[in-house]
Amino acid sequence: MSDNSTEKLFQPINRNPKSVYHRVVDEIKKSIFEGRMKPGDRLPAERELAEMLGVSRTSVREALKMLAAEGLVSIRHGQGAFISEQDPDEYLKQFASHLPVNRDTVLHLFEVRKVLEPQAARWVAERASQADIQELAGMVTTTREQLGRLRSGRLSLLAGHDSNFHYRLAQATGNTVLVRLMHSMLDLLADSRSRSLAIPGRGERSVDEHYEIVKALINRNGDEAAAAMLRHLEDVEEQVVAAWRQG
Repeated sequence: MSDNSTEKLFQPINRNPKSVYHRVVDEIKKSIFEGRMKPGDRLPAERELAEMLGVSRTSVREALKMLAAEGLVSIRHGQGAFISEQDPDEYLKQFASHLPVNRDTVLHLFEVRKVLEPQAARWVAERASQADIQELAGMVTTTREQLGRLRSGRLSLLAGHDSNFHYRLAQATGNTVLVRLMHSMLDLLADSRSRSLAIPGRGERSVDEHYEIVKALINRNGDEAAAAMLRHLEDVEEQVVAAWRQG
């Protein structure tokens, strides 16, 4: 990283009741997730970073210790602090590993999905390549054909299709942050997905709902794609809640 670019990395932080060094931690994490700092990059020296953020060197030092404990920063004696050589996906996995997978978490995940995925469907309709949309359509067609032939292994097929469809749709948006979030959310929903797909007819219904989403994508109708995705998620959420009640 060139010295000329370091002055643009960080801006003075606003002071509030939150511990100052926690604010420094947040600012450095933000620079990592936004791609302003990449694995292997050297952070500015303590004094320089303190001046950039408008805080004391003590606050910077405490923040770096916390980041090092989380594995985000590597402190090398005599050289400085460096962004760890770790894929950002690993950060999300660490975060997800601390979430309890229970009914409340699943419902909260659906709240998030109902905000993100309809917009994702809209983006795909508006800006994804024709090849991306055709691939999504092909996934639905192939799954329908396989369901027509299979007498066993249907649950595994449906679970794989459901996860792959939503993940591939996120990829088609071109938004890397969304892709990483979807990867973590789908992992956390694996158990509830299996529960809901075990309900007779639920899996086939999901494939049909995916087909409705794909039709809107093919027509490049962002509003209908978003609406179809929201209907699908609300329907699945209802079935997941029912599955949890049944134990």
